Amino acid sequence: MPIHFQRASLGACVTAAAVYTAAFAAVRVRRCQHANPVVAFAGGGAGSNVFPAVAIAEELQKRALEVVFLGDSRGLEVHVVPQSGFRLYCISSVSLQRPMKSVANALSVLRFPLCVAHSACVLVQTGPHVVVGVGGKVSVPACVAAAALGIPLVLYEPNAKAGAVTQALNIIARQTLLVYESAAADLRYRDRCMVVIPAVRSDVLKSAEVRRRRETREALGFPSRGGRLLLVLGGSRGCGYFNCAVNNALPQLAAVPGLQILWQTGAKQYVSYSAGHAASLSSVRCVPFIHEVGPVVAAADLVLSRAGASTVAELAVLGTPALLVPSPAVSEEQQAANARFLADRGQAEVVPQVEVDESGLAPHLLHLLAPDGKRLAAMRVQGGAGSSASTLERGGSSGETGTVAVYAHIAIMQHIQP
Repeated sequence: MPIHFQRASLGACVTAAAVYTAAFAAVRVRRCQHANPVVAFAGGGAGSNVFPAVAIAEELQKRALEVVFLGDSRGLEVHVVPQSGFRLYCISSVSLQRPMKSVANALSVLRFPLCVAHSACVLVQTGPHVVVGVGGKVSVPACVAAAALGIPLVLYEPNAKAGAVTQALNIIARQTLLVYESAAADLRYRDRCMVVIPAVRSDVLKSAEVRRRRETREALGFPSRGGRLLLVLGGSRGCGYFNCAVNNALPQLAAVPGLQILWQTGAKQYVSYSAGHAASLSSVRCVPFIHEVGPVVAAADLVLSRAGASTVAELAVLGTPALLVPSPAVSEEQQAANARFLADRGQAEVVPQVEVDESGLAPHLLHLLAPDGKRLAAMRVQGGAGSSASTLERGGSSGETGTVAVYAHIAIMQHIQP
């Protein structure tokens, strides 16, 4: 039997149009069945994507909105989102590998329409009134599906320099929410941008009181008075290079009188590094992950960390001194731009990774942990002044920060359709 390509093509087009029309209508029918408006957050993978989304979601829930998440089955959101009381739908995604002209990338491009279709099925099932893209590779197919189904799309960019995902999706988004005004320079449609207060988790906002700092130290088993606490954040999933540098610096840090070290290694690397130098040093305690990091950051005298957007925002709110080592692996030097914000206001010192390669972390930490404590005291004063006078570049008092990105909520709810 001969194959009629024209008829086959026409049949495929008609079928695709029918499926699309049915999906388009199903979203609106499903939307009408909800008692309250529904907001779907799409994205995840790293803490910089997940934690701000959860912070905004918690506040939206207080305003009688329903919230669902679309994320990656291998991302941090698998643990954080359900623990926060929200429903998570795991969707498919693809990532491009270097070099760009590789067979793997060709296969990823072919798989992308299937990922969009998978996301569309979830959106039809949940019927959201608006989709909020929070970054990460998993947000791309979900945001494309939302735009195709006529669902209002809002983006949230927490970094000082907009990432590749935000730059690409800014073309189809109705509005892009920026924590830093500088991020608008990387976007094509700047008229669709709005600068907002950063989304910070509620446990962080409640942790700035001196009384709570003492209680947190006692709960962790550290002296509430006297001595100093160094908090090391090795990433939510664990950064091999960073953790290795910390491990090499431990013998020198252990010689500092009265210094206690709490080291979050990340779940995947906890076994390896907890059995290293940390096992033989009584002043060092390793943990795989800190779920309520706000009180611990507030209780610390110094934080050693990468410069992810979520970490920088929380440090800015709490005013804790920090030594930041931006990751050069993050595209377009996003972390370097984030770190410069805290450095410019005197709350942090920034060490490029190339300097860590040459001299290690110990010299930089020992400089800040000098016995007189003057440098840390000055950094805490600068951090406290910055957090009380303004919250990042948007401004607003610490009381306003307690509303958790209120401008973001207003912008999101502007796109909620009845």
